[in-house]
Amino acid sequence: MGSEFHQRVIDGARDGLDMASIASAIAWWVQSQIAIGGFRRPDGTPYTMLPDVFVHPLPNPHPRSGEVLTFAEIGVPLLVIEVLSETTWRQDLDEQRGKPWSYAQAGVAELLLVDFNRRYMPEPVRALRLTEGRWAPWPLNEESRWESEVLGVSFAFDDPYLRVYDAAGQLKPLPHEAEGQLQNWEAQLRERQGILEQLRALAATGDMAAIQALLRETDDQRQGRV
Repeated sequence: MGSEFHQRVIDGARDGLDMASIASAIAWWVQSQIAIGGFRRPDGTPYTMLPDVFVHPLPNPHPRSGEVLTFAEIGVPLLVIEVLSETTWRQDLDEQRGKPWSYAQAGVAELLLVDFNRRYMPEPVRALRLTEGRWAPWPLNEESRWESEVLGVSFAFDDPYLRVYDAAGQLKPLPHEAEGQLQNWEAQLRERQGILEQLRALAATGDMAAIQALLRETDDQRQGRV
């Protein structure tokens, strides 16, 4: 089991990828902590995985049931994110016998390992890209972000979160930030509705001077001059 922050990091990455896919109208889907079969261990035995976050090319045919997904149904994951915890970190990091081996064997293109406390590895994020069947370092781009070749989005570490940027380079908000933005937009909408009602009332009286004064005042407030 992970900590409260462990779950927050997972939720932030999942929601960021969800918003990035919507913003870019890209045909891929995001799941979190849902079982997917089709993987193998080094000894050849089947391995049903429960990735913290994964992106897949085909829609989930069982969104209400939570049953084990298969490659035949949703395709091989394009990207996997694992957030290390006390109970999983050994398997998360072991490229010879653990989850990374199974992900590589299945053909997962990109893998992000997150250790926001730097408890299990020296860096907060280990980014890997599948190259000729093996994991290779996934370098940062000029903006100091890991840019995904398969998704078009990019990632950056912002302690403790793995932040997501959409294909246009726009930072996607975390769940608590999204709520704050919504409240701000609602407040702005109420303010504009109030101004519109005042303008309608002034227009009914034909007081153009008052209308112009109200518009100037509104513009000054918007630009921070008042």
